[in-house]
Amino acid sequence: MSAVNYPTMNDSSLIANAEEAVRSAFASFNAAAKVGDGAALDALLASDLMYSHSNAKVENKAECIAALVNKNIDFQEREPVTIVVSPDGSSAMLHGKMDAHNVGGVIVPLHFMMMWVKSGEGWLLLGRHTVKLPS
Repeated sequence: MSAVNYPTMNDSSLIANAEEAVRSAFASFNAAAKVGDGAALDALLASDLMYSHSNAKVENKAECIAALVNKNIDFQEREPVTIVVSPDGSSAMLHGKMDAHNVGGVIVPLHFMMMWVKSGEGWLLLGRHTVKLPS
């Protein structure tokens, strides 16, 4: 099996620009999710999105948008605590910890990981996975 050479970012200014753009896309996603803006979510999510919740539920793009627009979600508020962005070519990994507030107001600590890909439309969310952290 031969090694695959993926494009990498060697220029620190390219890395900084990509990191800022992914952070901006992440903020836009959170804002759209909070208000249930289906059009904004549609523009930010890749067509082959895989969105995995901490309860093991997995959604595609249409299911994810419908759940967020209709507020059919366990956590009503999400507050990122730490965020790390690692861009590499036309993809970037964003991960961190967040405090999620469920409908009863209980704060649940979560770890999340998101895979973003660069396209002609900007950075799109391709995959997301969360796990509950021990209290």
